[in-house]
Amino acid sequence: MADINPIQKEVQEATVPRDKLGLFLLRWSQISAFIAVILLIAICITSTISVVSRWLFNQPVTGDVELVQIACALAISAFLPYAQMKNSHIIVDFFTVKASPLIKDSLDLIAALLLAIVSALLTWRSAEGAISTYKWKTTTMILGWPEWIAHITIAPGFALLCLTALYTAYIKLRSLRG
Repeated sequence: MADINPIQKEVQEATVPRDKLGLFLLRWSQISAFIAVILLIAICITSTISVVSRWLFNQPVTGDVELVQIACALAISAFLPYAQMKNSHIIVDFFTVKASPLIKDSLDLIAALLLAIVSALLTWRSAEGAISTYKWKTTTMILGWPEWIAHITIAPGFALLCLTALYTAYIKLRSLRG
């Protein structure tokens, strides 16, 4: 088994919550990410079958693009909470590489709060989109599936992202206060 260097171990330990709320959010984020992995595998299988079917029989899978679009949107919204809980988002630290830990933690706090606001808005608009498309009975172009299903399935991922962002902001605020 490969040894983990001390820096990696410190980062891993820092991203594992120790309180009940944090552990609860981490567990739900892991479940959400697992669902996203299953969706990505399904996307790969669907795309492969469609390409092979097009090549062998000159007949792609009907609605494959719609299926992939819906599954990708759902997978993205499902992966984000886990990335937030593990502090794994891509960070461009060009300007902060020489900043003090206080400045970095303050910027992390602001970023987490902004992410909470944006994810709350995305949750709201996804739910609103689901209600609107349900009301107007809007369907997808090829498969004729109700569009509200696609809208409502991404809302829980963004809601969980909002909660995880608020939690990580709270943790940063606590660490800043000492």
